[in-house]
Amino acid sequence: MPPLVLILALTLLVAIGLLLILRRTARGNRVGITTSRVGRVVTLVGLSFSALRRRIRRLLGRLFLSKAKREARDREIEAQAAREIAKAMGDMKGALMKVGQIVSFMDDAMPEVYRAELAKLQTQAPPMDWEIVEATLRLELGDDLDRHFSDIERTPIAAASIGQVHRAKLRDGTRVAIKVQYPGVDRAITADLDNYGMLQGMIQAVTPTMDAGPIVDELRARLSEELDYTKEAENQELFRRLYEGHPNIVVPRVWKEHSSRRVLTTELIEGARGFYEFSEKASAEEKRTATLTIHAFAFDSIYNHYVFNGDPHPGNYLFLEGGRVAFLDFGCVKRFQEQFVEALRALNRLYLLGEQEAYREKMVEMRYILPAGEDKVSVEWLWEYMHFYYLPIMRDEPFLMTAEHCKKAVGAMFGPAMRKLNMPGEFVLLNRINFGLNSIFARLDACENFHRISRGYFFKEGDLARYETAQRASAQTAPSR
Repeated sequence: MPPLVLILALTLLVAIGLLLILRRTARGNRVGITTSRVGRVVTLVGLSFSALRRRIRRLLGRLFLSKAKREARDREIEAQAAREIAKAMGDMKGALMKVGQIVSFMDDAMPEVYRAELAKLQTQAPPMDWEIVEATLRLELGDDLDRHFSDIERTPIAAASIGQVHRAKLRDGTRVAIKVQYPGVDRAITADLDNYGMLQGMIQAVTPTMDAGPIVDELRARLSEELDYTKEAENQELFRRLYEGHPNIVVPRVWKEHSSRRVLTTELIEGARGFYEFSEKASAEEKRTATLTIHAFAFDSIYNHYVFNGDPHPGNYLFLEGGRVAFLDFGCVKRFQEQFVEALRALNRLYLLGEQEAYREKMVEMRYILPAGEDKVSVEWLWEYMHFYYLPIMRDEPFLMTAEHCKKAVGAMFGPAMRKLNMPGEFVLLNRINFGLNSIFARLDACENFHRISRGYFFKEGDLARYETAQRASAQTAPSR
């Protein structure tokens, strides 16, 4: 055999052997979750190769097919790709599945076929078998499950990134929801978090003026907390106390005596509609009530209570009669220092007042602009860059939230222009909730005076009265349009 052919043959055999070894590391545990760091990377690499293979198929197909057949083939390939990506994220669970949940409703530039498949990850991830659920319950609560529950339905009502939910009854007949964590998902998330070291380097390479450390630290802290259901129980009870008696905000009660680190038992919300059913079938008045309720829950929590639930995806809302909203999943909760919230309040107030120089100075103070990037960020550039962020609340008039606005805002603020700015850790989840809520409101056809319902968060009572007087005077002297 010629030396070159021999070398190529040996190289091919080594590559095949290495691929087989790596594929073994990507095998899932008894729930189907790949828990090793290498295995999860291998799965992602496999998705990349599949995407490349589909692209080659598409290009080759164009050479031999008519235009109509090319378009049909393209749609078929896109649908196959969407299903494959959603399945891989669903099987992997953990942080990567959470990414799929987020982009399914925040990225309005995403093709609809991908959005539809990824949206299933919000509540319809591949579930684990009942035998594994039962074993986990016995491990966490003790072998005598009859001491806790008189009945547990074997088919889950929801399955998401960290656990799945089953209907059940307590011994006194109270109907509850039991969330059971997937075995091994903690190791899967740890593997993802370990890979964030690589992500930190990638962020730094792409955005040299950004301090990637706080972003990675914030993600690590929030995702790690989500694994501890005792922490989530505390968070949920906190929010229940804060909004107890509210006419439209519902936070389910927690039964701590029937919960543990990996099992969470809460009040079952019955007779409710999911987000997509509600957005399609609810009346305009119900949608308006729901919009105002979700807005109040998010921003009252931040500005009045210095805390917020940072996971605003559609699967975490249930809609009751009249537009009342039940809020679910309190694993990802951020607590703020009062000093930071006051600084945030002042920052937003400066933009509404049109004080451009002072606004830039505040951005420097809050480390949104780092010393290394100060010379690249002019007052005028910064003001224009933040335009889409503040656009819904700038004018004292109704603003129609649309998918087109969300698409433009995300594209403008998270595109190449962001290379000039930093992202402090506190803003990671704030941006997620702001842009996430905008997408939620767009799907609810929201047309509200967001300026009027928001400015009370930024101005204290006396300042607000003066601001409103100035606004009225400005409106009276403005030329007619």
